Amino acid sequence: MPIDKVDCFNSRREWDDFLTENKGDFLQSVRWGDFKSKYQRVERIAAKDKGAIKGVCQFFEEITPFGKYFYIPRGPISNDKQIREDLFCEVAKIGNREGKMFAKTEPAMSVDIGKMSFREIQPRKTLVVDISDPVEIFKGFTKSTRRSIKEAEKRGVVIKKDNDVKDFFRLMKNTQERQGFNTYPERYFHEMLKGLNCDLLYAEQEGKRIAALIVLYFGNMATIMHSAFDHEYRKTRAPSLLRFEAMRIAHEKGYTQCDFRGIDETRFPGVTKFKKGFGGKEICYPQGKDIPLKKVPYFLYYLGVITRRCFK
Repeated sequence: MPIDKVDCFNSRREWDDFLTENKGDFLQSVRWGDFKSKYQRVERIAAKDKGAIKGVCQFFEEITPFGKYFYIPRGPISNDKQIREDLFCEVAKIGNREGKMFAKTEPAMSVDIGKMSFREIQPRKTLVVDISDPVEIFKGFTKSTRRSIKEAEKRGVVIKKDNDVKDFFRLMKNTQERQGFNTYPERYFHEMLKGLNCDLLYAEQEGKRIAALIVLYFGNMATIMHSAFDHEYRKTRAPSLLRFEAMRIAHEKGYTQCDFRGIDETRFPGVTKFKKGFGGKEICYPQGKDIPLKKVPYFLYYLGVITRRCFK
């Protein structure tokens, strides 16, 4: 089956329609690629039969101290495993011609080729909540989560929508310093809200913004991308009400599922317990795969990742 590079301007609707029909992830959408292209190289290839798309693959060039590689998040997308593997191989062929270290996929649907990846970029497990019935949403929460939501309401916490990222970034920096993770610059969030179908929601108490999250919409899914919270206001239980309101707003917009974007009982036990309080179904994605192209740089990259883990 022919595989070609895609002119996204002429085929963006066809591409995203195919993704929606095949339950593809927003990470493979044209708009996500357009957004990320401000920061890195993005390419798209598609498998077609008699002009009809049968499979798509959006991939990104990643740069490391040891060399560059191509990365496919939650792709390739096709109901045919052979087409998914053909697209992955094509990305590897392009990478080989360009001298890349390897090609990497973290697929939504499994592929059998390649070797097992030793580093995860996207969360392997996530939690997806059915929000198609507004009455059942609240019933699906644990008692503790329902109490937290009611407590936040009693304490006067209100939820507001505002695409001004200044307070959001302040809260992100606060969360970063407390939890020790890296965050994106303020401009990144501004561009995200400008270029993607997103909402920025704030939880306020007496006019002060104490929690926030960004929700991204694609297909039938609302995905909670980034969240932040001022720990000094933890007794308000604002994050619980904020997440509940995010699901209600997504339902009103016509979305039927909400992705909490990653759970990990080992690395993030507290956050995972909080997310599980909202019920939902745990999703475990297939194992990521690598196709090494330059053995020595790939091995050095592997050693670098292992060394970094040891000193964390």
